[in-house]
Amino acid sequence: MPLGITLSPLTAHPMDLKVGIGKTGLAMAILIAFAMCLLNLLFNPVSIPHIQYGFCLPSPDSWGFDPFWSWCINTLLIGIIALLLFLVNKTYNFLRTTEPAYIAIFLIMAASGPWFTSELNTSVLLCLANVVCLGIMFDTYASHNATQEVFIIGLVAGLGSMVQYAFLPMAVVYAIWILFMKVMRIKEAFAYAAGLFCPYWIALGTGWVRLSDFHFPSIIPLFSFSQDPSEFFILLSCIAVAAVVGCLVTFLNFLKLYAGNSRVNAMNLCVSFLGAFSLICILIDFDNMPAYVITLYMTCAIQLGNLCALWNPSRPWMVTLWPSLLYIAAFVCSLVL
Repeated sequence: MPLGITLSPLTAHPMDLKVGIGKTGLAMAILIAFAMCLLNLLFNPVSIPHIQYGFCLPSPDSWGFDPFWSWCINTLLIGIIALLLFLVNKTYNFLRTTEPAYIAIFLIMAASGPWFTSELNTSVLLCLANVVCLGIMFDTYASHNATQEVFIIGLVAGLGSMVQYAFLPMAVVYAIWILFMKVMRIKEAFAYAAGLFCPYWIALGTGWVRLSDFHFPSIIPLFSFSQDPSEFFILLSCIAVAAVVGCLVTFLNFLKLYAGNSRVNAMNLCVSFLGAFSLICILIDFDNMPAYVITLYMTCAIQLGNLCALWNPSRPWMVTLWPSLLYIAAFVCSLVL
């Protein structure tokens, strides 16, 4: 295999991995990611136009935060996503490893682009919602009554779509997750539909929004955001790397997961479907493409973490090093070009 990784089947317990990045490597990744976010704010901020992507409420970039506080909130949310990923895996063990490679890779990828670190943006909020919903969904596997959980997941999708229509395609993903977790029954289907419509019903009933506030989301060509073509080349290159690496590693992982525990398979299938659907949305909904990118990065990082757990590479730290170097290089290019 490339990148100095020799793949060999696990012959012992999947937790018995060789030395990875450990806590020291994770701490370094956290510091590097924070430095990248700060440098993007100071030297390479990307101001996102105030476009109304929601159906009835202002989009996150129009919430009126001071630029510095908007950056602080966004940076904090990226850290919260990483923490939630760790907690979800610690609770459900869907990666079968305690090695924090996937956390380190995600932080570096998410911090590499000024599009996603300069201010509060939909891409980070959508990724946060997806992690929260993953955690809720994993808890429902083969449950006899999952109406409350699927209602909450539908509520997240419905509420998010009020401010950004990118949450609406995720409603399809969440519905498929319910099937993967073997809890799709009539009462769960009604609960999910109720969750989707509940935010709109409450908003209209309380007068928070009026019928006149509803509108089709505004969409402008993505390339009109900036006059610098190098920004788009770097962004598209980063997305292409995440897409190609994510697809290849997902395929490798499923060679191992196919005959494994059905619960673990279902959880990993949820992650893989989320990544695949995010990539499809990027290709189809190109003018709103940035909204799905951080979610794509997250699923790619999870798959790379799974690579270490399932295939036991001879140098697992390389799985973290090479993607991190690529995205740090992209960050440097975005600063100097």
